[in-house]
Amino acid sequence: MAGKVDSATYAAAIAKITEAVKHESELRAHLDEIIKGAAFKGSHRSQAFLKHIVEHALHGEAADLRERSIGVALFGRPATYDTADDAIVRVTASDVRKRLLQHYGTTGAESRFRINLPAGSYVPEFRLIPPSVLEPLDVPVESPIAPVHEEPRQSRSRRPVLGVVVVCAVAFAWFAVRRWALPGPDNLFVTAFQGTPAAVQVVVADDALVLIQVLLDRRFTLDEYENLTYMNVPELVIKKDLLRFWGSLSTRQITNVGDLQNANRIAEDLQARGWDATIRQARQMHARSFRTGNFVILGSSLSNPWAALFPVKESNFPFDELPRPGKPEVIMNGHPQKGEPPTFEVHLDPKTHKKITFARVYLLENTAHSGRVLLVAGQSMSATEMAGELLLRNDSTAQIRRMLGISSRERLPDLEMVLRVSEQNEIGDSVDLVAVRKVTRQAE
Repeated sequence: MAGKVDSATYAAAIAKITEAVKHESELRAHLDEIIKGAAFKGSHRSQAFLKHIVEHALHGEAADLRERSIGVALFGRPATYDTADDAIVRVTASDVRKRLLQHYGTTGAESRFRINLPAGSYVPEFRLIPPSVLEPLDVPVESPIAPVHEEPRQSRSRRPVLGVVVVCAVAFAWFAVRRWALPGPDNLFVTAFQGTPAAVQVVVADDALVLIQVLLDRRFTLDEYENLTYMNVPELVIKKDLLRFWGSLSTRQITNVGDLQNANRIAEDLQARGWDATIRQARQMHARSFRTGNFVILGSSLSNPWAALFPVKESNFPFDELPRPGKPEVIMNGHPQKGEPPTFEVHLDPKTHKKITFARVYLLENTAHSGRVLLVAGQSMSATEMAGELLLRNDSTAQIRRMLGISSRERLPDLEMVLRVSEQNEIGDSVDLVAVRKVTRQAE
């Protein structure tokens, strides 16, 4: 693990790097601008450190950005050196963080990109600042300019004051634009948790568990997952001499990039509104974790067993008999309304020849009724990802209210819904809300 951050946060940084690679040439130019700037001037060590971690990240070698490997590669330390006694990597990383803050607080304030080094990590984060945020800062500030040899003493004394005024104006404009540019509080992830403590944990799926279940051709229960009995070496692994493979698979925390990108979008949207939003991996959780607070659980019980903590006895959209691991579930429709099918199954659209999949979404109370839980599970990975995209839309809550026939003044009730996703080459290209119901009674 890189630094001291948890694996889900580390994986989320990797997902951001995947997006940033699209702008690789521009990022390299931005890196050169930072290194040659005033903030990094005179510190060859910090310049080399920043260049090293950015180059490794863009080359897809973020896994090598660990304290020991950086000490060996960048500072010539032996492979067996004691990182507890030699803090050169940690000290340099801290200096780089300070210099980055200095750069973006001065000459880099209007840069299109941001390079950040989170505390406890050596994997850089890349952000692209939307033009709508930068443009208002480009308004020129007019001031009278006197010839240098005739510049009055009073004018020279006002320079620092003018600088402070300009900096304050820029800061105010930045926060104003950030605030005004934010979407209205209409998407489901915001509306669902209104009236609860402003903290949300986004729990991403455990894809290593999916691989284990497919390998063994069996589903594990929530109890087996929580008690770690699913990690017991099965007879098949011994017979096939797969012990090394099993050891790697059963101990790794794996989540697909699409799931992480989805979690990032959700967390960033909530954080921009002042919420404390964190991303957690399913293996880091315990049943008691869900007693307090708000949660977004991404993935069905096959990939995220914690979804099984929140069953709905009288669900209108239950799964049919669960299929073998790796096969898509069939979603039943207990009481089809006009235009709705009796089942929601994976199929090919006869007109477009695109693959059609579905996702279920539940909004329920947590186990202690002290917060709420949003469960998002698709019949495919792209269906789960596209479901998150729809729920982040500004008009998602208004559409749900219309379909349920409730006013904008009413608190959203516990509910369940089905989303239709169109896929092409296993990548989602459209998503629509097709059915919504109130949950009338939740199982204890």
